[in-house]
Amino acid sequence: MILFLLNKFLSKNKMKITKILNAIILLTLISCSSKKTDEKIKIKPQILKIDVYEPSSVCDCSKDGIKTLNKMLKIRQRYQSLENFNDDLKSVESISLLKENWNLIREKCLRKFATKLFAPSECNKPEKITELRGKLDDLKVSTS
Repeated sequence: MILFLLNKFLSKNKMKITKILNAIILLTLISCSSKKTDEKIKIKPQILKIDVYEPSSVCDCSKDGIKTLNKMLKIRQRYQSLENFNDDLKSVESISLLKENWNLIREKCLRKFATKLFAPSECNKPEKITELRGKLDDLKVSTS
């Protein structure tokens, strides 16, 4: 009896079940294909242009500087040694671009805000920038 009812149900709803199964299979394939195959953090820095970068406040400078230094640190910390880091040309290139961005941010912000950059505030964190630069220096990544 149960088999008879199940067979009748399946024959009436075969199209709906097929659509649902296809949707489930499609979603499974999409979710599996989008998973990271590499656990490394992928950071693709974009080069800033001096005539395009216009911080509107000291807070922008601090935020942008910290973000750039953090990206550099994340890339460099993936490697046990400086030699391992230097063997990965993509990472070396990324750090190089980020260094250029850091120098541009620093130059533009110093020109625009001068000594205000050295006064800590709720959004301006010069001590955090100093800390990040120290960590990078310890890892043999120069930020000056």
